[in-house]
Amino acid sequence: MTPITRTPVGGRPDALRQAQGPEGAQGPEGAQGPDGVEGREAGQPVPEPVEGQDSAGTLRQAQGPKGAQRLNGEPGPGPAAPPKRAARIAAAVSIALVGVYVAGTLVIVSPTTPVRGAVVAAAGPYFTQKWNVFAPSIMKTNITFSVQAQWRDADGMLVKSDWVNVTKLEQQAVPGHAEPSRIQKSSWNAMLAYNARYLALDAQQREIVRDTFIQRADGGGYRAQSAESLIADLDAVSTTPGSGQGDIVRFLRYDYMLKEYATAFSTAYFDQDVERVRWRIDRTRPNDFENRFSEEQQFDDTAVTFGWRHVDDVIDPETLAVYRDVITRYGGAR
Repeated sequence: MTPITRTPVGGRPDALRQAQGPEGAQGPEGAQGPDGVEGREAGQPVPEPVEGQDSAGTLRQAQGPKGAQRLNGEPGPGPAAPPKRAARIAAAVSIALVGVYVAGTLVIVSPTTPVRGAVVAAAGPYFTQKWNVFAPSIMKTNITFSVQAQWRDADGMLVKSDWVNVTKLEQQAVPGHAEPSRIQKSSWNAMLAYNARYLALDAQQREIVRDTFIQRADGGGYRAQSAESLIADLDAVSTTPGSGQGDIVRFLRYDYMLKEYATAFSTAYFDQDVERVRWRIDRTRPNDFENRFSEEQQFDDTAVTFGWRHVDDVIDPETLAVYRDVITRYGGAR
C-alpha cells in the first residue's frame, strides 16, 4: 500500500507531519503504524488540517487535551495536586510557634511590666542562662589542706614542725599547664572527700574526731587508738546508736588513709623519722561580686584542726622517693 502524503497548504509548514514524527510513524490518534498502514480502515482518507488553524493548534490537537501527550506519545504531567491536610496543619503550627517565640522574646527584652514578669517566670526554667550552666558546682570558698608533724631529736625530745600548706605547694606547678596532672591536686581531692565524710557525722561525733587518736601503750610509750575503740566511742554519742555506724566506718577509713598520706609527705618534706602527724582544713572566701573592689574583707577565714595521729607503720622506700621527687619538682624542697 502506498503511504499517504500530504502537501503543505499555502506554504504552511506541515505541523501535522511534525507531530507524526519521522517516517510517518504516528498520526493523529495513532492512525498510522510503522509500515505506513493506517489504523483506520485501509484507503480511508486522513482529514486535512482545518482551514485557518495554525501550527500550534494542529500540534495541540495531535497532543490531546490539556497537553496530556508529549511529542513522543508519552503521557505528560497532569495538574499539580493540592497540598495535603497534614502538611497545611504542620505549617500552621510551625508559624504559630515561631510567632509565640518572637513575641515572648520581645516582651522579655522590653522594660519591666507585669506582663514581662509573668513571661520571664514562665520561660525562665527553659531559656534562662546562669553561670552554673557552664560550671554546675561553682565553689565560692577556697579550701586548702595543711599538715604538721612531730619527731624526736637526738635527746629524745619531741620536735614540732611548722604548718605546711600542701595544697598551695601542689598548685605551684599548675600555672602554665592547660591540662595539669591529677597528682597536682591529690591533697585537694583527698581533703574534699574527707571533709564530706566528716560533715556526715553528728555534732558530738565531730568533736571526738577532732581530738587526738593516741593512747599510752602498756609497755611504755604511745600507740594509735584501735579502730574498735574509736567506733564504740563514736557510736555511744550518736543520736541513733547502732544505725549510724556506716558513716563512722567510712570516716575512719578515710582518716586512716589521710594519716598515711600526711606521714609520707611529712617524712619526705622534713627528712625526719616522723612520729606523729595532724592536719588542718583552711577556708577562705573572697568578697561577693558586688563587693569585689572593697578592701575590707567580707567573710572571716575559718580553720578546722584535727588531732594528732600516731605513725605506726613503715614507709616503703620507693614511695618515699616518689614523694621527695614530687616535692622537689614543685619547689618545696627545704
